[in-house]
Amino acid sequence: MKLKRAIKRATANMPGVQEEVKQAWADVRRLGERAMFAVSGPPAPTTAILLASSGRSGSTWLGDMLASAPGVQQIFEPLDPRNAEQYRRLMAWPPGLTPSAFKRQYLRPDAAATQWADFWEEVLRGRVRTYLTDYSRTSFFPTRFLIKTIRANMMLGFVAWNFEPDLVFLMRHPAAVVNSMFHRVRAPWPADVQDLLAQEALVEDYLRPWVGELERVSNAFEALAAWWAVENRVALDQLQNTSHYLIFYEWLSLRPRQEMSELMRWLEMSKDAVPDGVLHRYSRMTSKRQRQRPGDDVMARLGAWQRELSAEEQRIVQIWVERMAIPWYGKGVLPSASSGARGVK
Repeated sequence: MKLKRAIKRATANMPGVQEEVKQAWADVRRLGERAMFAVSGPPAPTTAILLASSGRSGSTWLGDMLASAPGVQQIFEPLDPRNAEQYRRLMAWPPGLTPSAFKRQYLRPDAAATQWADFWEEVLRGRVRTYLTDYSRTSFFPTRFLIKTIRANMMLGFVAWNFEPDLVFLMRHPAAVVNSMFHRVRAPWPADVQDLLAQEALVEDYLRPWVGELERVSNAFEALAAWWAVENRVALDQLQNTSHYLIFYEWLSLRPRQEMSELMRWLEMSKDAVPDGVLHRYSRMTSKRQRQRPGDDVMARLGAWQRELSAEEQRIVQIWVERMAIPWYGKGVLPSASSGARGVK
């Protein structure tokens, strides 16, 4: 980390050089991986762990915990348009659209989408890499990749159908997610419901009853609430008959050791592979202002959205949860499911 800061300071006034230096450093740190794969070949897609969630759901925190296990190399957000030119082409990403824009692709599980299949094979084999995806070198000689992404919720069935990775899906209360996307950032995450309505297969399979309501969405807050409900409804449906593990952010926050032990067993890894120190380490996406202080109540932190969102904002989130029939989450802070384990294999 000190070296990263030194590189940033030394190249502060040379943006192009800074990018090249960062990429060169990431390439050097992959030498051990490349040498090993030259002999044994890269891990197969079936050995990959695909960690998927909506943004601001705690996936960076959970991803860092999983990546602390021996032999696991995290590949961070390979579907970020900054990390994959092939993804930008597949999404027909407009040149002026910011990389963080809330734009997602829907694919039916049995879609005849050769280009998407080719792209996902590259991702799961660890071939879509930049210094951003390799922000942390978690294993110099990895035996499996952890693919962490917030942009794949509406194509998880397609990935499972074609490649059968170990699929972990993380959920967090939608009011907490939308609150974080809208109020706890410098500028609200850009979400446009037209990106939902423009996808004919998605409208046909899920949105036909709600087209009128979506067309009437007129503000950024409701657009985020609608997007969360739609992409999580699609994910839950596509995962229903697929080997996967569903874990809830709230239970993970309240009982991290128990939740991680159960998840690690499902992944057929040592239940104690994640060190205690990592369990209680803050995500690098959590600002210092938002970090819990000693003695703070975890439940109070989890329920912060009840204090920070207006009654009308809470109502809007709940309306979209009910329209898309999302289970487990309602007006309370905790999910109604008593256990985070929903794994089938």
